[in-house]
Amino acid sequence: MKHTLTENQRPAGRNPVGMTAPRKDREKGALKVAREIVRHIYEERIPPGQKYLSEADALERYRVARGTLREALRYLQLQGVLKIRTGPNGGHFVANPQWENLASTIALLLQFSEATIESLIESRIAIEPGMAALAAQRATPDDVRELSDLLDELKLNLGDYDAFYQLYLEFWDQLALTARNPLFLFLLPALRRITWTSGIRPNEAQREAALGGLCTLRDSVAANDPAGAANALRRLEEAYLATMRTEYPRELAKRVVWHDHS
Repeated sequence: MKHTLTENQRPAGRNPVGMTAPRKDREKGALKVAREIVRHIYEERIPPGQKYLSEADALERYRVARGTLREALRYLQLQGVLKIRTGPNGGHFVANPQWENLASTIALLLQFSEATIESLIESRIAIEPGMAALAAQRATPDDVRELSDLLDELKLNLGDYDAFYQLYLEFWDQLALTARNPLFLFLLPALRRITWTSGIRPNEAQREAALGGLCTLRDSVAANDPAGAANALRRLEEAYLATMRTEYPRELAKRVVWHDHS
């Protein structure tokens, strides 16, 4: 009876005949190894910034071909799980995936679905009021203080689009933190940054109107009024979309494109 070695029985770094494994098999193996690496990092609670196994140690641990391991590591690098540093002390270092990784995946999927920027904003209108309601339910005085401080800074920077926009994003990040739901911390920044790639740049009057809507939203969150917060956010976003349909119809009609969101 003929016996063949299984993947786990093969010598580290080589396939049974010392040749490159078929591409399809290597891709399947790479995904399996990538999942095992993630499990190892998670279960061992390896902190971000710590160097992961050397290539030799990883080959010994996972018992796969060198090409399979390297594909797994490249995949995890793209997903934001690992970062590569070059030089004498270089190697693969553990990282925390960020919203940019999700934004990249969403944009890639939407590009092939021929989704428009307008459809992206519509999805935000469907999702974000629920986040506002949760934020109102769970807000602490410290949360409200953070939101209020950001609103004060936004008011001071109405005339500076770049500064206003960064503070505006920080406000939404803080609202997501206040909702205390991890998905919002990744999903909503991703959707907003993809929207930004359309080239829509609200003027100062439009920014002032948005600030007024954010103040109303903050007031509902401070009052622990979920329905009021959800309605305030929905009105804010619907007014924004209506204005964009009038002022930026060409930008709204743009297809979502896979960008570098880092």
